[in-house]
Amino acid sequence: MKLKISFFNPGIFKQDLRQHGWIGVIYLLCLLFVLPLQMLLILSKDDSYLYYIKDLTNYFEIARDGQLMFLFTLPVIAGIFLFRYLQTEASVDMAHSFPVKRTVHYVSHIISGIFMLILPIVITAVFAFIITKWDAGFNKVFTFPELLNWIGITSLLTVFLFLLTVLVGMITGISVVQGILTYVVLFLPIGILLLLDANLNRILFGFSSSHFLYENSEVLSPFIRFTEIVYKPFSAVEIIVYCIFTIVFLIAGKILYDHRHLERAGDSIVFPYLKPVFKYGMTFCTMLLSGAYFSSIQNGSTGWLIFGYISGSIIGYIIAEIILQKSWRILKPSMAMSFGGYSIIIVLIYFSLSTDVFGYEKKLPSLDNIEAVYLENGNYLNEGYHGQKLRFSSDQSYIQDVRKLHEAIIQQKGQVIKRDSTIYEPTTLLIYKLKSGKKVAREYVFSNKVFSIELKPIIGSIEYKKAHFPLNNAATKANVAEIYSTAPINKNLKLTDPKEIQELKKAIEKDYLTQSYEDIISPGTAWGRVEFSHSNPSPYSDENNYADLELKPSYKEVEKWLADKNYLSRVKLLPEDIATLEIAKGSNDFSKEESEIDIEAYYNKLTSKKIEVTDKKLINEVLNKFSDYDEEAHYYVKMSFINGNEWYVVLREKNVPAELLQALK
Repeated sequence: MKLKISFFNPGIFKQDLRQHGWIGVIYLLCLLFVLPLQMLLILSKDDSYLYYIKDLTNYFEIARDGQLMFLFTLPVIAGIFLFRYLQTEASVDMAHSFPVKRTVHYVSHIISGIFMLILPIVITAVFAFIITKWDAGFNKVFTFPELLNWIGITSLLTVFLFLLTVLVGMITGISVVQGILTYVVLFLPIGILLLLDANLNRILFGFSSSHFLYENSEVLSPFIRFTEIVYKPFSAVEIIVYCIFTIVFLIAGKILYDHRHLERAGDSIVFPYLKPVFKYGMTFCTMLLSGAYFSSIQNGSTGWLIFGYISGSIIGYIIAEIILQKSWRILKPSMAMSFGGYSIIIVLIYFSLSTDVFGYEKKLPSLDNIEAVYLENGNYLNEGYHGQKLRFSSDQSYIQDVRKLHEAIIQQKGQVIKRDSTIYEPTTLLIYKLKSGKKVAREYVFSNKVFSIELKPIIGSIEYKKAHFPLNNAATKANVAEIYSTAPINKNLKLTDPKEIQELKKAIEKDYLTQSYEDIISPGTAWGRVEFSHSNPSPYSDENNYADLELKPSYKEVEKWLADKNYLSRVKLLPEDIATLEIAKGSNDFSKEESEIDIEAYYNKLTSKKIEVTDKKLINEVLNKFSDYDEEAHYYVKMSFINGNEWYVVLREKNVPAELLQALK
């Protein structure tokens, strides 16, 4: 006996393939271009290709940008064209005039779309498999499970995007709006996240912008998540979540299709109860965008923030009404009540946040609940720190010191808020890892002088220095180390001997971990920099191919190692490199902005006494204490090198040798 009830119509399927099969053909050509063809191009690099493929771990690393572009466009195009008949009255009436139920229409088109999108993925995988087996180099890198993983993830995201587009198509009656809204929905979570971040950062004292984005961005954006898939594969939980959302899109699209009024074709939003969601959602997003914009260009001014909220709300509300009504004539008495109700709710939310009704700003975890802590203060120790995971410390003494600092910041909130925003101050990030598994993060900008007592035991501790050791994985794998002087003099050294590179790294580590608090916060300019790199970095690796850090005057172990190797004179500015050195005292009314821009111009205007220094010992003292910029320095130095170059630097009074101070009186 034949099954009389069927949800699939072969005729619709065949018609879709005839009419829209070009989408599948284009998807196939695109995938063949970004995967098998790119693999063949790598093979054409003769023997050098072996180096390029040795760091590859999965198929997503090959032309990832191309895969990303086609993955996030072709499924959307398929979703628009396969259901485009719903967007015009003539085609929708004709399609539903046949004795075919809506369920059959919906399921048949869905199967057609999935078929024409999945088949290109399978064909591409077959070609990739043949190339992999054909070449021994690829065969060692790519396994069959890796290929299945590529097929699975690509297919899952393809169907996910296709069904999301279909779902959006059930809500709107215009194809162009369907495409726009699909990407709006796709990027809406991360967009709202960015807007909330930009606004909460100006309302809540201590709101951690960097941690907020770091913790949530990849979770809320499939696009961002795919960019990280190379070095962070999808977990089982993520795959399950995407599968659930895909099924939800499928079912929700079916429900909306069944309840869609066919005569609504051509409307921006076809369901009346979704129009308020669109209207107030657009008003809210425009409000946040405008508030963030006006606040940012006016140095965080609260007045301009509020002005941005008001103007953005009005503009967003008007645009939403124009889109919904498809007319410029939108003024109605009901608009005042509708917008007024929205405004009251927003005012209440803003008031509750700005007055800290929920106690966010004063929240301080108890010592008993803190498992570990992380603190970042500016970039004193973070030179060359590239994308390493945060290194939390569970040392109880360190946790206690960090908590004391946090407590002091909360108590002196007024002083922190009233700081001069035109002057650069370091950002301090605090993250508590609680025993419950949760994290509490706070971020503040203040002058370190205000909390120097609390900061000294933290920044000077071995725990802080270990947590911020800058030599990352790139330095570990480096086979080249380049040292060069920061002075305007041609001094540099390139090391390629693995033993010497290892010895240099050990010397740096010893100096780095034995720095005192005073050494760390000293404004003294580093005499050099060292850069660790790989001579042949892989273009397919997302890891940074270099690590670099400053070589400070306090790095005595490094200087000793260089001196023992007879390298010091090749990389560091020494008294022997200076033809003449002059020093003069500047006036206290000197403009900070001018000092930061042009010390040379200011030095040449000085009418105070200038003395020439010839004693090599005194010159060496100056070379170990000077800064290229320091707003608290009032002594100015002109160095003339034997190569003809000149350098103008500054010194604090306490760093000027006593003999020179006496001579300048």
